Amino acid sequence: MKFRIALSVLLLVWIVFTKVNLSQAQTDTTTQKKKEKNVKMITLPVLYYSPETRFGLGALASLSFKMGKNKKATRASNLQTYFLYTAQGQIDGTARYTLFTNEEKYVINGRFSYLFFPEFYYGIGNRLPKENEELVSYRRVRVENRVLRKITQKLFVGLQYRYVEMFQVRPTEGGLLETSQVPGYNGSRVSGLGAAVVYDSRDNILAPYKGAYLELSNYNYGSDLGGEFDYSTVTVDLRKYFKLFAHRKHILAIQGYGNFITGTAPYKELSEFGGGTIMRGFYQGRYRQNDYMAAQVEYRLPIWRWIGMTAFTGVGDVASDISKFDIANAKMSYGIGLRFEIDKQNRTNIRVDYGRGSDGSAGFYLEIGEAF
Repeated sequence: MKFRIALSVLLLVWIVFTKVNLSQAQTDTTTQKKKEKNVKMITLPVLYYSPETRFGLGALASLSFKMGKNKKATRASNLQTYFLYTAQGQIDGTARYTLFTNEEKYVINGRFSYLFFPEFYYGIGNRLPKENEELVSYRRVRVENRVLRKITQKLFVGLQYRYVEMFQVRPTEGGLLETSQVPGYNGSRVSGLGAAVVYDSRDNILAPYKGAYLELSNYNYGSDLGGEFDYSTVTVDLRKYFKLFAHRKHILAIQGYGNFITGTAPYKELSEFGGGTIMRGFYQGRYRQNDYMAAQVEYRLPIWRWIGMTAFTGVGDVASDISKFDIANAKMSYGIGLRFEIDKQNRTNIRVDYGRGSDGSAGFYLEIGEAF
């Protein structure tokens, strides 16, 4: 979120430094004698502050492991959980996972989340003044799951399902959301089934050094599946990773992303511009509309031992239709970040990013794993 201010970053970094320093020293002296563990668990405390929530306390956890007998031909699976409770009684709980079965015959990924949190609403469109800002509180349950079957060595095809229910919506009295009564202004339930085709040659899912990820997927939402709205989405996600030097971990990562909606979707399900993964620096949902296209480039390099840094930039926009995109008026973002390696074997990093948008907005992001 735009106003996420990780007041505990310095303390957290100090904890990580101490933990990693001790564990690294032990690992270096025992690697030759002991077999690597198949399962690794990482837990971290989080202290959170935002003007909407005041202080919040929570935890991040990441579990990495390999499934099946052929470990060399199977990438590490990953399960991440996040829980936050604020002084205002708000809750954000999420579990997300990517599972590779033996020799990656199947790939299963998805998430479960429960959210009771306020967020800013600015309207629908790509030219929304800051003065539109109003606070909206709601509860939301989200369930997503995708099952892919390996067709060739790196090509996967499968089905996916998504269910999202938004309820107990409390907009600002007399505000834009309440008076405009856009679809979903008083809550929504969507249920969608779709297909996905994925080419994935990344050498690691959390912090790739090389390879590519290419996805084409869709959802069809409708009342036949238990939803309240009829619409469809198509998502295109293209990523490429380059290791620039043979013996040094300098990585150039490139991503192009598009999400396109036809039909009538509730406002919260429209394409949301910004957030912690692409167009960092813009508040997620600062602009929203049917179609969204964006691209970003990130340079990742080591600094010292388990410390690294990144620099990134992106460009993108939303529009009511793909024909309405205007590159001359596209929005830009840029920023820098620090990386703290807490699991060398599985390339698990703490990501601390600071991004700025071309409209003067800014945001801090604290996560486990790279943005893309």
